[in-house]
Amino acid sequence: MNKIARPTSRVKLRSVANKIRELIKIPEDEPFPVVQFLEVILSEWNYEMHIVPDEDMDNNYAETIPSLKICRIRESVYENAIKGSPRDRFTIAHEIGHIFLHDDLTVSFARNEKNIPAYKDPEWQASTFAAELLVPYSQIKGMTVEEISKKYIVSKKVAQIQASYISKIPA
Repeated sequence: MNKIARPTSRVKLRSVANKIRELIKIPEDEPFPVVQFLEVILSEWNYEMHIVPDEDMDNNYAETIPSLKICRIRESVYENAIKGSPRDRFTIAHEIGHIFLHDDLTVSFARNEKNIPAYKDPEWQASTFAAELLVPYSQIKGMTVEEISKKYIVSKKVAQIQASYISKIPA
């Protein structure tokens, strides 16, 4: 059984990410402070954050449980995100995406739907939101993947994905 979310687009997810940056006054030319933001937003949204020993998280790096208002993060992910690990920063940004985008009303279980389109997939939505939050689209035109990766503290894969959208949008 798969989960299915309300349909949304990359452009809409970009807009939400940009509004968050505007609201907390994080300039688009600076890396997003994912750990600090998560700690603040969780308390404001009445979420609990549980830093969980790695061995208690099975194969999960983190998970958000909207019905319980809990965000569980593997201890090593949390610590490495604080240290600036691109992968772990992305993981936390992904969970921030779930907190903003998904709740019991916006996500449901879909029976017999083998291939959920990306725009209805809550995992795609959270990952796309995370990429847009970490790497503002409006700032990367003309930058190399390496420059994006270094400036925004993201993996080269995330930088490449974001950069690939520059060439898809006409000037």
